[in-house]
Amino acid sequence: MPLFRSHKARVRAAAAAGVLLLAAFGLRGAFRKQAVDYYVLAPIDLDYTILANCTVDYPRPLDLSFLRDGLILTVDVVDGQRVTRGARLVRLDAFEAERNLAIGADSLEAAGIKLANARSEVLPNLNEKLNEYKLNLDQAELNRRRYAQLLEAGGVSKAEAEKAEKEYQRALSQYNQQKVELENFSRSGLLADLENRVSIEKARLELARRDLEHTRIEAPFDGTVLKVHVQAGEKVSPADRAITVVENAPWQLGLNVDQRELPFLKVGLAAVAVMDAYPADRIPGRVSFVCSEVDKEKNSCEVRIELTESRPFVKPGMAGRAEIMAARYEKALALPARFAPAAGDGSVWVWDGRRASRARAALTPVGERWVLVEGLAAGATVLDAGPGASPRRLKPGREVKAEGGR
Repeated sequence: MPLFRSHKARVRAAAAAGVLLLAAFGLRGAFRKQAVDYYVLAPIDLDYTILANCTVDYPRPLDLSFLRDGLILTVDVVDGQRVTRGARLVRLDAFEAERNLAIGADSLEAAGIKLANARSEVLPNLNEKLNEYKLNLDQAELNRRRYAQLLEAGGVSKAEAEKAEKEYQRALSQYNQQKVELENFSRSGLLADLENRVSIEKARLELARRDLEHTRIEAPFDGTVLKVHVQAGEKVSPADRAITVVENAPWQLGLNVDQRELPFLKVGLAAVAVMDAYPADRIPGRVSFVCSEVDKEKNSCEVRIELTESRPFVKPGMAGRAEIMAARYEKALALPARFAPAAGDGSVWVWDGRRASRARAALTPVGERWVLVEGLAAGATVLDAGPGASPRRLKPGREVKAEGGR
């Protein structure tokens, strides 16, 4: 019986020792320090750049087509050829158009001659006759007045006075008829018809001239022929592409940038582009356009970069990466963004050499990677820990070095 009691006592003692051991390990874990990354605040030159994928968007290739049906007579260019504005690229058989233009010119000339004759011969004759009738009318009116006075004085008979009145009425009728004839000739008669005919023939001649112009395609600008789609002897219609050209203008890269970058974007900022096919060549450029509205579905802003140096390998549609030099902060106190988590109170974790604590600071984000700091002194050690971390468990671990700003 004493032996059994002794065994039970030893078992209880061993269990108690185990519990004490576990408790000791638990207390040790509870007070063990957690090493976290730290950053020593120091003035740096912060170059903030904006990175985005880009595509060569402008100038865009332009497809040229004929505005009429026809048969290709000559093709004057080949793929890759440089052309100047106004240079002929391809031409249709223009026999019918040239014939119509000649007929239109002859018709206009004939209508013009008829109009000139009407103005130089018919119109003067009508005016001359009108003047003649006006003189007759004036003379008849004088005679009528004189006979009226003589009738009152008894110098002529009533029959002679009535005859003078009839002569006046006849002269007045001739004058009015001639005046109406002249007005009709000028406004709605032969002269008006001839003037209208000349206007119609001018319009027809202009249409024939344009139709002749439509038998050839000319370069709309200085550029390069990308593709010739037709050949001599081929029949084409307005729906068919004939030539594809691109303007010789500085290349414009299109890129979509997060709208949060808008405060840093403006026209004229320096930029660098690297095409995926030529990763070793950094092409300088500048921002030429910043969006006037934000794409609400993508939350992005369209930006264009104009390349300031030409490269023979750049082609429409090429893809690459663009880097915009958005801002530069010299000798600025800044933290990597991960050291300034969103605690809501503008505070960060700092280490004073013995313990960690929260310190208030004014934090200004610069893009996604950096935060400008005000309220902390240079040399302060900032810890990478969340707002809910225990200050008794934090201690500096691996130092994070500044590698320059993006």
